[in-house]
Amino acid sequence: MTMRIYLIHPKTPENLWAMRGALDIVGKHKALMQNSALLTLIALTPNDVDVEYHCCDENIAPVDWAMACDLVGITGYTLQFERMGEISRRFRSRDIPVAAGGVYATIDPEGVGKIADHLFIGEAEYTWPAFLRDWTQGRPRAVYRQEMFVDMKDSPPPDLSYIRPKDYHYFSLQTSRGCPNNCDFCDVIRVSGRKYRSKSIDRIMVEVKNAQAWGAETVFFSDDNFVVNRKFTVALLKEIIAWNRTLARPLSFSTQATIMIGEDDELVKLLADARFTVIFLGLETINKDCLYEVNKGEMARYDPFQVIPRLSSHGIVPFLGLIVGFDHDTPAVFQEIEDFLDKTASPIASISLLNAPNYTPLYDRMKAEGRLNEDFQGFWHLTTNIIPKNLTPQELYYGQKALFKKIYEPEHFERRMIGWLKNVAYMTDLYSTKQKNFFRIFMIIRIFRHFMFRVPPAVTTMFWNVLKAAWQIDPRLISRAVSILVQYWHYYDFSQKESWQKAGLDEPDSKSR
Repeated sequence: MTMRIYLIHPKTPENLWAMRGALDIVGKHKALMQNSALLTLIALTPNDVDVEYHCCDENIAPVDWAMACDLVGITGYTLQFERMGEISRRFRSRDIPVAAGGVYATIDPEGVGKIADHLFIGEAEYTWPAFLRDWTQGRPRAVYRQEMFVDMKDSPPPDLSYIRPKDYHYFSLQTSRGCPNNCDFCDVIRVSGRKYRSKSIDRIMVEVKNAQAWGAETVFFSDDNFVVNRKFTVALLKEIIAWNRTLARPLSFSTQATIMIGEDDELVKLLADARFTVIFLGLETINKDCLYEVNKGEMARYDPFQVIPRLSSHGIVPFLGLIVGFDHDTPAVFQEIEDFLDKTASPIASISLLNAPNYTPLYDRMKAEGRLNEDFQGFWHLTTNIIPKNLTPQELYYGQKALFKKIYEPEHFERRMIGWLKNVAYMTDLYSTKQKNFFRIFMIIRIFRHFMFRVPPAVTTMFWNVLKAAWQIDPRLISRAVSILVQYWHYYDFSQKESWQKAGLDEPDSKSR
């Protein structure tokens, strides 16, 4: 008998619109990347179990509330828990059981257990197949708990046949799990552990080739920290380079890592040669005291004023993840960050407020100090559940808002963007340049068609100034500039959006300083 399962990835909350996706240069909304966890579940289905899957990514399409199915499966992060509950209630009201798993289910099994008939705690490589067999035998359990971390060789390539490549900016793949760091505000180690576990290079290349065959142009390695085992990373990059050079249109790549990724000259060159274009850096802060404060002092030995220009000089965009609201932050932090972005010519930065997720050391410390905000409404990144120490809540909230808005004003962004273009000293020559100029002109035409009549005049002027500078500095930088400009519009638009008002932050910017 066929079991029909409806897998749902809940939409990202509206107050995090800037992390949900953006319009591409032909005017179609795309989500940032697909949910690989659900596609991995499909790939884990045993051959002796007959399952018919239907998938929904709410960032792409609405939930089909009338879907005829035997089971609904949902996954999500802390930020998506409210929506997970809404989805669960709707389907359970139709007497359709719900299975829930993923990051938040592992962090807060008690809370997620209240919205699920079948709860999955921990990694699912072993428990999902066991559940499917139990279901077919009429004895599924209420709780499936993976006690030990799984062997990564048992994690199959995600089944990409359930998504459309045109719906996503990036294809998300995972090379490893586990992070050796133990930051007080991070709950990753509860989910993936501190021991670094990687797939084999051969397996990773299978997944990369699958993505390319399915239509990917850019692959994002969603590891918690891409560079933990240097020897392994170097070997993987060399394999990517060798394969990428065989393609008529080679893939580009991006990933996330700590600032240490930019300390190694050889590694940075290999990243550039492998066509890594963007690296999300969990920089967090430029204040060493703040790093020590949250048990991240091992990163204090790396100088961001040297590391970030090194990445930029190789044509890699440093996408900076910064946090404000540490105990050592004062009202001066906002100007310090603005000056830092200017000095390092860093075009793109995401500036969040420090939060204390449940079950983290920071949460326990704030609770013990009586500094948890009981009125917190859940607007992560825009507000916080922490009562600040050296800033008033108003100084923190409006300071972040004003800074975010200012760094994406056209004149400020243009200065950093052109500075970044001028800093690029190395562009790999390992790939064919045939027809590249035609492609660059085509990209300019596409961005012109989409943006030039839809954005404010100051933004239009900035776009042309950046494209002109890129062409004059090195025409090979045009495609990189276009990609960054798309991201810029994304963040500029967000800085003007209603999300701030919905978080109760609609008072004049003058209150921020």
